[in-house]
Amino acid sequence: MINQIPDVYGKKFVNGIQHPHLYIWDAWSYVEDDTIHLYSLAVSRLKPDGTELHPNDRNDFPFHIRHFTSVDNGVSWKDQGCFLNIKDTSKHNFKTIWSGSVKLMPNGKKLVAYTGLENIDSNHCFLQSIALGISEDGYTVNHIDDEVLSSPLRDWKSITERGYYIDVVDHLGSNNGEEDGPILSWRDPFVFYDKNEKLNLFWAAKTHPRTGAMARVTLKPKGEFFEIEELHPPVTVPDIGEFTQIEVPKIVYDDVQDKYYLVIASCNRLYENQPDSEINKAVRVYASKCIDGPWESLGDKILSKECLFGVTILKTDFKNNRLLCIAPYTEAASNNLMLTFAPTFYIYLDELRVEFLNQK
Repeated sequence: MINQIPDVYGKKFVNGIQHPHLYIWDAWSYVEDDTIHLYSLAVSRLKPDGTELHPNDRNDFPFHIRHFTSVDNGVSWKDQGCFLNIKDTSKHNFKTIWSGSVKLMPNGKKLVAYTGLENIDSNHCFLQSIALGISEDGYTVNHIDDEVLSSPLRDWKSITERGYYIDVVDHLGSNNGEEDGPILSWRDPFVFYDKNEKLNLFWAAKTHPRTGAMARVTLKPKGEFFEIEELHPPVTVPDIGEFTQIEVPKIVYDDVQDKYYLVIASCNRLYENQPDSEINKAVRVYASKCIDGPWESLGDKILSKECLFGVTILKTDFKNNRLLCIAPYTEAASNNLMLTFAPTFYIYLDELRVEFLNQK
């Protein structure tokens, strides 16, 4: 499908990204040499037969990871094309690619973490695994690890013994969800160096069919890649009773106040086939003095009225206690905005308010 997308390589978008040929959603980023690198999930707005793809049906088709760059703090974005697609992960037999992160490492290379979906059968389309790759320049993935970092199927015993919930092996990845809740959650890995320069990976998980959490592992080198040094107990937040799923977590460290900030996307979906009209998506922000928690909520959920979800933190500005961010619109937005990116905005941490920039 990627080859059928009209070539818009190099196209410039101003005040957000309304891509004419792609639905784009979920966001992650890093900064190098004053260039912001933004990545998102992407799928063609048209099916292979040329008919329109409805956003709610996009899971039926393979996604790819799209790459955009900005040299003006997110006022404008240049389309750099496909960063990673399904053929690049064929050795893992992935059905498609879901969200992840790209992290600049001390050696100048970029560690790529992403979610893969294994192609089991039509009734089990959501068996997720955490996988790694290496990018030399942030524009292409040069090498994919031969073995996934974490697999609910392979690692079922060690995952459940640590306090995480995943369904029984025969039901893993079921389209119908887990028991009475939404689908498996073992996705959206975020690479993070803590204040001690220890390499961590956080991702979306569960402790119950309807209770979201974050998985956390510390990593140690394994050749060019890494392996799990320790799978830590589930990371929870104090208001978890208000929603059922945690998605696309992001963490930053404020070395001025010696404090960590956590930004998550939350969703209150109760079961997998629940109508979208009943589902509320929002962004929540937390702080902690320790990477192990406990996490303190900084206030009420934000950005739900704006229909924004899957935030990435483009830059930190702790002198002014704010985060420069960008996020995509959800399917609840108007037809011309859904699954496009809004203009950049600041999240102010001292009073948890949002200020949009560069509005048209």
